[in-house]
Amino acid sequence: MESIGAFRYTRRMPPEARPGPSTEHSDSLLTFAMERPLHYVWGLLADAAIFFSTIVLGTIATLGAVVTRRGWPVDVVGKVWCRLIVWMCGIDVELEGAQHLRPGRCYILISNHLSNFDIWCTFAALPVPVRFVAKKELLRFPFFGQALAVSDHIVIDRQNPQSAIEKINAAAARSERGVCILFYAEGTRSPDGNVHAFKKGGVTLALRSRLPIVPVSVSGTRKFLPKGCAVIRPGGKVKLVLGEPISTDGLDIEARDELNERVRQVVLRNFIAEY
Repeated sequence: MESIGAFRYTRRMPPEARPGPSTEHSDSLLTFAMERPLHYVWGLLADAAIFFSTIVLGTIATLGAVVTRRGWPVDVVGKVWCRLIVWMCGIDVELEGAQHLRPGRCYILISNHLSNFDIWCTFAALPVPVRFVAKKELLRFPFFGQALAVSDHIVIDRQNPQSAIEKINAAAARSERGVCILFYAEGTRSPDGNVHAFKKGGVTLALRSRLPIVPVSVSGTRKFLPKGCAVIRPGGKVKLVLGEPISTDGLDIEARDELNERVRQVVLRNFIAEY
């Protein structure tokens, strides 16, 4: 196992060696505050630090993108922002399967979605440039939204499917220059910590662009910030598992249902519900 700061890169462990269920965290904010008062204060401080770092770094990223007329300032500052958040919240991210991402290759990354920490941990840990598909509502967030608007990430309106398809097709053309595209296939954060049905946008893009799919399983992020909760519960571990690439060569669009379920099953197999 290789350790780099808060990020650990490992080979796959046998099932018996994986962490077992944990009852350390509760969705109840009151319970969390009473049982772990110091962590509750830490969480409030982390919330404030994230707010102010978003203002500062979001402004820098936006100005950099406007001045250079390119998206790379958002990429550079975004990586720093995500790693800073992970560090401030005391999160140890373990990345397994990084060897599946070959340098210079393009992939469609399809992941489950548990928490806002999925984005921060994934962007902080992955060793490749990544673009994610985001709903337009994220543009409303001050500073973060402005940086997102001038970036190369893909912002779609879920109420306008045709516009979404056009943007995704444009992203497929850009991906030929070495950009990996990340989809959170469930479309929203899991309300209960389970992996739910996958939408087909990710596999559709992969089939149209002939890019291989890498299933991404995220475990452990929900305990830091469950859906609907405002206060971070810091301190703990996250595991990201990259499955072996699934080729789309020779497949047509009619194969998307079967392919979508195949990807979901890989994500489920590598997912640890109570990590």
